[in-house]
Amino acid sequence: MSQLAGLHDTSSRLLFAVAGMALCTACALYLYEVAARYLFDAPTTWTNEAVQYSLAMLIFLALPDITRRAAHIAIDIVPASLSGGPAIWLARLNNLVAAGACLFAGWIAFGEAAKQFDRGLLTNAAHPIPRWWITAVITLGLASAAMHFLRHAMARDERLATRA
Repeated sequence: MSQLAGLHDTSSRLLFAVAGMALCTACALYLYEVAARYLFDAPTTWTNEAVQYSLAMLIFLALPDITRRAAHIAIDIVPASLSGGPAIWLARLNNLVAAGACLFAGWIAFGEAAKQFDRGLLTNAAHPIPRWWITAVITLGLASAAMHFLRHAMARDERLATRA
C-alpha cells in the first residue's frame, strides 16, 4: 500500500510540474499576444483560447499536489479550538466530506467527458478542440485530490489526519 501511496504522491508532484508549465505557457502566450497586437498590429485568433485551456490545466493539475500538502484554503476556527481526540475526529470527518465532494464532482466530470467523447463535441471557439480533453483533466484533478483527502482521513499519524 505504501508503494501505491508513493506512486500517487509522485504523480501529484509530476502533475504540479505540468501545471507550472501551463502557467508559464499562459504567461508567454499573453506576452506574445500583446506584442503581436500592439507592436506589430497583427493580433492572433488563437492565443486567448490557448490561455483559457492552459488555465484549466493549471488549476486542476495543481489541485492534487496542493491537496497532498494540505496547502488548500481551510476555515479551521472550530478544529483549531478543539484539542486531542475531538480535533482528530473532526479533521477526519472534514477530509471524508471533502473526498466525497471531490469524488462526486469528478464522477460528474467523468460522465460529461464520456458524453463529449462519444458525441465528438468541440469547444465553441475560433479554433475548436475536443471538449473531452479539458473535462478529462478536470476529472483527473478531482479524482486525485479525492484520493489525497481519503489518505489524510485514514492516516494513522494524527499530524497527517489533521492537515486539512
